[in-house]
Amino acid sequence: MVSVRHMYCRPGNLFKDFIIENNKQVVTRTGRVADHPVGSGADMLRGCLAEASDEDRMNHSQKDHIVTHTIVQAGKPKAKREDHLILGKRVFYIVDIDDVGMLEFLTIYYAEERKGIK
Repeated sequence: MVSVRHMYCRPGNLFKDFIIENNKQVVTRTGRVADHPVGSGADMLRGCLAEASDEDRMNHSQKDHIVTHTIVQAGKPKAKREDHLILGKRVFYIVDIDDVGMLEFLTIYYAEERKGIK
């Protein structure tokens, strides 16, 4: 039997390991509140990264966070809203989560790629 799960994957869209880091807000020297991802690097999820469609941007974006990517993971959610997912030097802030059908079969993370966090 052919695995349908990998049928439509292109070389750039294969499953990747993301490190989950919790979001912690800190006050900088200038008095501004900034996000500071904190984690040990032990919490991981395996997912497929893709650009968000216009419909995803409209339906899941928030006032301060525009959805730029979607990450699809098999199984129940491992990360939660406002967590950061790290992929190499790229950082993604989770704006919204869709546990498809509440069946713990598939989870879609709607994320904003963050450029200012390292």
